[in-house]
Formats: sequence, C-alpha cells, structure tokens
Amino acid sequence: MIRLGIFLLLFVPPVCAELSFRRQILPLLGKACADCHKAPTKGTDGKVQNPKGGFRMDAPSHMLKGGSDGSGVEPGDPDKSGIYQRIMLPTGHEDFMPPKGKGTPLSFPQTELIKQWILEGANFGDWIGSDIAVAVVPKPGAAGLRKVDPLAAGLTEPAPDAMKKLGSLGAVVYRAGKDSKLIIVAFVQSTSLIGDKEMEHLRPLAANITELDLSDTKITDVGMSVVGTMPRLTKLNISGTAVTDAGVAGLKGLVNLDCLAAHSTGVSDAAVETLKSMKKLRSVFLWKTRVTSSSAAELQKALPGSSVSIE
Repeated sequence: MIRLGIFLLLFVPPVCAELSFRRQILPLLGKACADCHKAPTKGTDGKVQNPKGGFRMDAPSHMLKGGSDGSGVEPGDPDKSGIYQRIMLPTGHEDFMPPKGKGTPLSFPQTELIKQWILEGANFGDWIGSDIAVAVVPKPGAAGLRKVDPLAAGLTEPAPDAMKKLGSLGAVVYRAGKDSKLIIVAFVQSTSLIGDKEMEHLRPLAANITELDLSDTKITDVGMSVVGTMPRLTKLNISGTAVTDAGVAGLKGLVNLDCLAAHSTGVSDAAVETLKSMKKLRSVFLWKTRVTSSSAAELQKALPGSSVSIE
C-alpha cells in the first residue's frame, strides 16, 4: 500500500514528471495569493481595490513583470522570485504570503512544487490568464489533459454561462482534454464563501464534470447531494470540509469514481461500508478522520489493487 503525505488538488504526479501550471500550480497560487493580486476591482462601497504591492497574478505577463517591490517570477531562479520568497517566510513576517485571514497558507510539499515549477523554467503552458481572476475557461481545442475519453460519449457542450458563473465564484474551470465536453472544476479562491447554496451552481454542469475539488470549502452533507448527481465524476476532493458519513453515502451511485480525497473530515468507519461497493476506486485518502486501521484494511481488501491511506 502506498501512503502519500500530501494530496494536491485531485492528483499530482511525481515532481520528476512534467509539471502542469494550470493543473498543479495555478490552484495553489489561487488559494494562497490570487485574492489580493488580481486586477483592480470596485467594491460594494464604490472604492477601487488595487492589487497588493502593484503585483497582479491574473496573467503570465503580470507574474513575470512583478510588482512595485521586485520580481514576481524569475524563470529558473526561485531565490529571485518574489512569489516563492514570500510563501517561504515565517508566518508572522509582514511580507508572508498569504497574510493572515487572506488565504490558505501552503504546506511544505506545496511550496516545493512551486519551487520545482520555477526551476523548470516557469512554463505557463496554455494558460493565458484572465482580466477578472485566475479562473479561465480555455477555448475548444486548447491543450488539455486527455486526448480521448470514452466518458464523454453522448455529452453535449457544457453550458458557457454556468462555467462563467463558477469562475466568478472563484473556481478554475477547464476542459479535460482537447475538444472534450468533460470539464474539471476546482474552487481555489474564497473557499470560505463556498457552501451548500453555491453548490447549486454545479447542477447545470453535473453531467460534464469529471474532476471536482471542493477542499477547504464550507460544504456539508447537504451540498454533497449535488455531487451525487455527477455520473462521470472520476476524482473528488472534499478534504478539510464538514462532510460526514451521510455525505459519503450519497456518492454510492458514482460508478466512475476512481479517486477520493476525504482527509480532515468527519467520516468514520461507517463511510467505509459505502466505499466498499465503489469498485472503480483506486486511491482513497482518509487521514485525520475517524476511520480505523482495521476498517481501512477491509476497504483495501474489498478494492484489490487500490491504495487506502489513513496516515
């Protein structure tokens, strides 16, 4: 059994593999930095909020240019990259990113992934950015993750308005492959504002969503009822949420789910009974839950060839 110490977004290949900015780096920067470093926006009070330090992170050109106090990203050199330097400062430092209450601090493995991306040349891939946030919906035909996916058979195009709405809520939304009608959704900004009510915005896209990251949001078992309507869902991250066994029970009909990250949740051995019936599951992350080692072993046995991690 392989035990992993970190689960980034939904799945992260070994660092030695080619890193994808859109899939692996963008969601991390979104959680830690984007809220303070987007294009100037007008608040409800009519005042314009400018990006902190004059540094914007909503397009590659802005990230490479940096802000008023130096470089943002220096390809090949983390030590000269302001982004990396700030996420590595002590949490009490005045320049630490993100400031307290403004984002989710990154773990050491996550900062190492960003460092590796910079060392490899800070390749942004097909990401061209957005003037409103880091959430981008690529044009059909843009480079993606899958070339062929039988799950997409019979699907219609995902609703553009629904995808745009998710982007306005702080989600990264993109196609799962070239011209694919399947989409990947990851909530990376303002996760503390995403709860059961906001989950309703996923319903129009339920048939198209194949990967979903809800980690650190405020969803509960109520919101999980929407997730249970996604027949093509293959990867789901609900880590750091208030989801319990009742919420997991609603996933039983997701016959294509192969990866579930549910660490730091309220699930227990009762959830294992549900997961045993989901025969396509191959990766299950359950550390910091009430799942016991004996139940984890039973789940491993019920799902031959799977990896079940509780520590």
